[in-house]
Order: sequence, then C-alpha cells, then structure tokens
Amino acid sequence: MAKKVEVDFKLLVVGIAFLIVATVGSAFATVLIFRGGTDKADSLAVDSAQKRDIGPTYEIGEFVLNLAPNGVQNRFIRTEIVLEIRDKKTERELEKRMPQVRDQIISLVRAYRSEELRSEAGLELLRLEIVNSLNRLLLKGEIINVFFVDLYIQ
Repeated sequence: MAKKVEVDFKLLVVGIAFLIVATVGSAFATVLIFRGGTDKADSLAVDSAQKRDIGPTYEIGEFVLNLAPNGVQNRFIRTEIVLEIRDKKTERELEKRMPQVRDQIISLVRAYRSEELRSEAGLELLRLEIVNSLNRLLLKGEIINVFFVDLYIQ
C-alpha cells in the first residue's frame, strides 16, 4: 500500500506567504537600488558640472543632418556645437583639423535615431562619444566637454 503524506495546511500557507513577501521585497529593493542610485548620481554629476568653472571654448558651427532611419519617416537634426577645450594649443589643433573634426561629428550624429536623441541619456551618450572620438583624433589637445547650443529634431 502507498503511504499517505500529510501536509500541514498552516505551514503551507505560511510558506507561500513568505515566498510572496520575499519576491515583492526583492523587486522593490532592486527598483530602489537601480532607479534611486542613478537619479542621485545624475543629479550629483549635473550639480558638479554646473558648479565648476568653464574652460576656453571653441565653436564648431552648425550642423543640419539626416538621422538614422526609424521606419517610414526620415528625421533630421539641426544643432550648433561648442567644445570646451583644455588650452589654446587645442584651439590651434582644432583649426588645423576642422574637416576631420566635422566629419567625425557628422558620422557620430547620423548613427543615432531621433528617439535616442530626444532622451537625456541618448544625448549624454552622444556627448561622451563626441568627446572620446575627438580626443582620439587630436595629438596634443584635449576636449573636456561638448555643449549643444541649439538643438532641433524633426
């Protein structure tokens, strides 16, 4: 004959309740860690960027570019870009390399879709890519930051 297994109903209910509470608690903790941490980090980064003195700047000029396709409709961007540079040596090097600098920026911007550039994270990513790309291009100078003076996306 088969043995009959008895399960205590109260123990089963307590076990299921504990499982539900643990799942909800871990999901809540995950949201707090990832969402709360990035907001604080972003606000600290913005605060520190706004509070520090700005160095010398160099105007690259205006760009009107087609963006990466996102379905049926073509989108374009019009922006004016100003670079924060380390010193006057960087300015002289940028003047010499202006065709390369503009080409590099055009290549980077055209790879983005309009939805990506409408978000703050997408715009910040583009800013970082421009800084890194131009710093690899320059031999002696250094780009510190990129400012989008005008920015229209259609």
